[in-house]
Amino acid sequence: MIGDEYFHLRTRLSGHLHALAEVIRDLGGDTESIAIAENLIASLKEPFVFVVVGEVNVGKSTFLNALFGQDFSRTGVMPTTDKILFFKHGPQQQIVPITPTLDEVHVPNDILRDFHIVDTPGTNSIENEHQEITERFVPIADLVIFVFSAMNPWGASAWQFLDKVHKHWMRHVVFILQQCDLRSPEEIQVITDYMGQLSRQRYGQDFPLFPVSAKKAYLARSSGVDRERLMAESGFQGLEDHISNLVGRNASRLNKLSSTVRLARQLLTNLRDHVTQQAQHAQHSAALIQEFLTEREMQVDRTLKKILPALDATERDYHESCVRVAGLADDALATRQAFKKDPSEEKEEIKQESLDHRLFQDLQHRTGDRWRQVGIILEEDCLQYDRFLHSQGRGTLFPADAVLPTEADPELRRLFAAHIDSTIRRFVLSLKLDEAIEPGLNKARKRARWVPWLILPVLAAVGTAWYFDGPIGAAISAGGGMLLVGFALLITQSALNHTRGQLVDRLETSTMKLREMLLTQVQSDVEALFARFLPLLQPAQSEANGREQLLLGHTDRLQTLSDSLHAFQREMMH
Repeated sequence: MIGDEYFHLRTRLSGHLHALAEVIRDLGGDTESIAIAENLIASLKEPFVFVVVGEVNVGKSTFLNALFGQDFSRTGVMPTTDKILFFKHGPQQQIVPITPTLDEVHVPNDILRDFHIVDTPGTNSIENEHQEITERFVPIADLVIFVFSAMNPWGASAWQFLDKVHKHWMRHVVFILQQCDLRSPEEIQVITDYMGQLSRQRYGQDFPLFPVSAKKAYLARSSGVDRERLMAESGFQGLEDHISNLVGRNASRLNKLSSTVRLARQLLTNLRDHVTQQAQHAQHSAALIQEFLTEREMQVDRTLKKILPALDATERDYHESCVRVAGLADDALATRQAFKKDPSEEKEEIKQESLDHRLFQDLQHRTGDRWRQVGIILEEDCLQYDRFLHSQGRGTLFPADAVLPTEADPELRRLFAAHIDSTIRRFVLSLKLDEAIEPGLNKARKRARWVPWLILPVLAAVGTAWYFDGPIGAAISAGGGMLLVGFALLITQSALNHTRGQLVDRLETSTMKLREMLLTQVQSDVEALFARFLPLLQPAQSEANGREQLLLGHTDRLQTLSDSLHAFQREMMH
């Protein structure tokens, strides 16, 4: 097809521009940049304009049909048809009157997307329209085709029309000697020589001249029978090569392509700089948020280190509480407790003096103020980190005019104190001190019950010995009885001592458990305290990382597109 090389070049550039417009839209570019890209794309679609001039019945329409291989122009235009026909592409065929002497003819023909054809009536029939053609269409024409008939190339009206064309536009003129199949080669040679001589005499220059047979060219394109021979005889190949060369080397069109490439590259450079700046900002935001997350972890560690002395002090307080509870246990496990007559009442009394309850109260009294101070430390550290985020995160996490917080959540201290209190309570209840002494105390009571039963046999033995052996025998019997009662008391006390020893061991070995439970609770509370910032930081980090990757991907796309445009520009220069 005519101008394939140029149109291939234009199609490639159009592809680059569409890619550029797509990138701009993907990046949410400004309206101006999108409009510039779309205007650049639209400017490439500007078709070539061919103006066809000649006398009536010289074969202009047949020539056009043969040139483009499409029957879009009427043949046999009668002299009464005195309108200029401007052929252009349209979705459906229709004629749109523009002026009394000009009609636009819309034809759904793809060729007309790239070429607009101005088909004039015969120059010998539209003297009044000569001025409109020369003033309106010749200046915008990329090619002005003068069609002469080989049967009569000397029609005065065609040459007179050429006289009206300004010298500046004559460089676009080409002569077509039509219907050459009706003349012999010798006659054609004579005619072309004379036309060249006449052109030099009248206009001081030669015009490209092509003797052709549109009839044979059209048959070659439409019938497909003996196509190569018909095309060779038609003389159209040289004409098509000339027009293709004219289209491909049209200075204004090539300059327009070059200008489009320069504008596109400038737009691309601006866009790439903007995207690079945004990518750097996203990288900075991602790094800043990562710094916030790292600082959060470090703040957790710092806060925990501040609390460690409170754990050590609580451990010491617990030892002192254990000593006091052990003293209470001594009283609860005294030998007299084994000889209580009403065990049910004694149980109620023990409950009133519950070791669990006394231990919890003592620990709470000793450690309450300390852990309240720890709650204040947590509150201050949380507020300090919150202020750090607001100060460093302005413009990233918070608005640029964000006000620094001045107070922490008042619930922090109360919740922390409640958690510590609950942890100590759970720890004390897990010791089950009251339950620990109950089995030993019951066992001692059972053994203590033997004592009253032993006294009666001893008195009986003492009385019998007195009766038979006198005072000496009674004394011996009394001594043996005392030994027996003492033994009963000894094993009762042994049971109580064993229980006391188990209780002391339980208290001593539970120190580490208390520390572990408190440390676990403190770690949980501190982590939960600073975890409240994660719903702000983690989504922001994901968004910043995602935007960074997206922008880096767009940067690669822009670089690839820039390389393609640069290579395209170098190709055009060569």
